[in-house]
Amino acid sequence: MDGLLIVGAAALNFAPDLFNLNPGPPDCLPCDPDNVPFFDRWAIAEPRQTWDRMSTALLLGITAVTTLDLARREPNRIVQLAALVESAAVAAGLTNFLKAATARNRPVLYTEAARDLADPAGSRLSWPSGHTSTAFALATSYVLNMSRVEEPAPKSLQIGVMAAAAMVGALRVAAARHFPSDVVSGAALGIGTAFVVHEIRF
Repeated sequence: MDGLLIVGAAALNFAPDLFNLNPGPPDCLPCDPDNVPFFDRWAIAEPRQTWDRMSTALLLGITAVTTLDLARREPNRIVQLAALVESAAVAAGLTNFLKAATARNRPVLYTEAARDLADPAGSRLSWPSGHTSTAFALATSYVLNMSRVEEPAPKSLQIGVMAAAAMVGALRVAAARHFPSDVVSGAALGIGTAFVVHEIRF
């Protein structure tokens, strides 16, 4: 089952390139903000590098904390770590596939900086948020794993990891890398993926 999950995640991740699903830059540049739903329109801005880097650093921190903490817990630490990695991998693969399939523009493509930042594809595609889906997949898998260890982490740490995942999403919006709906969808995708992976594995 482990092999199938990893192969499936890899297939989803590489499918857009394999089947040439990644679209070219949109024709508008800059695109019309009126085409963005009203609840997302306020997030249109040029990228803010500081917030962008902070969101990546926080995601790396979540990865380190959840991995290192599970690695020291008994029983079956390898099984728990595998569920954590597979949850994140499947969430990332699904995110990459959905981005290519939906081709939603990032907020920057509705600004005057659109022409300079339209390529590569990773800087253009917005829905759902990959940082957020991966963060929530890791955090949710970590919390689910706590029901299977002899000495679970304190509730404060479990809540803290979930709060950190939410902060990753907030920072992605603050960085003008994603719309709020991208982040909400990413969170739902990450949580759902972790639950499905754990259901399959356990």
